[in-house]
Amino acid sequence: MATKISPISGFPEYLPAQQRAFDAIAGKIRAAYESFGYTPLETAVVERTDVLLAKGIDAKEVYGLRRLAAGDDDATGAKELALRFDLTVPTARYVAQHYGQLVFPFRRHQIQPVWRGERPQAGRYRQFFQCDIDYIADGAGNLPLAADAEILACAFTALSSLGLKFTMRVNNRKLLAGLFAQAGINEINRHAALKIIDDIEKQPREVTLEKLQAFTPKAAALLDVLTQKTPPIDDDFTREGLAELRQVLTLVQGMLGHDIQHVVADYTIARGLDYYTGTVVETTLHEAPELGSICSGGRYENLAESLSDRALPGVGVSIGLSRLATWLMTQPPWASYAATSAEVYVAYGLSGVAQRLRALGLAVEEGLEDKPLGKQLMVAEKRGHKWAITSQQAEALALRNLATRAEEALAVPAIMQAIVQTRGR
Repeated sequence: MATKISPISGFPEYLPAQQRAFDAIAGKIRAAYESFGYTPLETAVVERTDVLLAKGIDAKEVYGLRRLAAGDDDATGAKELALRFDLTVPTARYVAQHYGQLVFPFRRHQIQPVWRGERPQAGRYRQFFQCDIDYIADGAGNLPLAADAEILACAFTALSSLGLKFTMRVNNRKLLAGLFAQAGINEINRHAALKIIDDIEKQPREVTLEKLQAFTPKAAALLDVLTQKTPPIDDDFTREGLAELRQVLTLVQGMLGHDIQHVVADYTIARGLDYYTGTVVETTLHEAPELGSICSGGRYENLAESLSDRALPGVGVSIGLSRLATWLMTQPPWASYAATSAEVYVAYGLSGVAQRLRALGLAVEEGLEDKPLGKQLMVAEKRGHKWAITSQQAEALALRNLATRAEEALAVPAIMQAIVQTRGR
């Protein structure tokens, strides 16, 4: 009896055309990252559980790793290993582990899948790809604010390369901590308050207000302050956070070389994870705000605290590739991607021609079955080939434009020229 096949919720798979579009989107992001000097890195999908849980993630969201037929001798080990839930924590482990072999500051980019045990819904998956960049300073040195600015400028460049219209909203955790202190929220309750502010756009003001009132009678005043253009400055910590925020925004504008209207300060940006200590950022699309933040991150002064005796301060952001690509694949040009990377289809019986064209640099798919030409062309059109070579007449071939169905007789050396000319139109 055949096994029943049904989709597993939260683990997306793509059809060939969608996968090619996905890979092209990732490629543009990768190119932007590398244009700023960030080097590629991949880490293992499995980490020790204590490493993953050290920085505030809910254990219910972490997938443990075990063998289906594990015996008693595997019981302890199964609890110690889990699938990574993000790329930042594994990077901190990697840097701590390979510290003596790396050159600092260490700039890295990483495009890999992660896993979280969340309830699947539109734009949220249990398996999804992230596109991370991080700048990590030597533990003996300082992390300049210019690194925060460079990370934002690099992410801005990557998103812009996809033709997106978006707003990057930037804040500073020091500023938030100072405003919390002014409102009477102590350090013990600060993390819970940050979680509430992090969800501020997902719930009505009354709900946010009610939750904050559990920690401070000044909840209403705090919410009012967070929506002001310039918050009140009553202490050095708040002043330092505001000064850093303004400096980072100025540096970003200088790095990108033009007026940045959509990189703005927003005092409600919090980011829920514990390890952020300074700059924090979230990014929303103008055309699809319902996606939530598609690029977020921030500065961490001591992410490797439990892994190394060196602080290893850093700053990084992550573009949510799966969430972003799913929406982009409904938009031009990504929605009309071909299901093949081969521009040219060579009909059955012309194997030598296919080899010659590949040698000239063309991607070519060759017909391997002796089927009627009409059926071959039908498949070529459905797959998305742009041209087909259908017959041979002495020293010439019939080059067919599959979009217009126009044909012309050309010798092999002229085919490349004809295709290149058509590309440029």
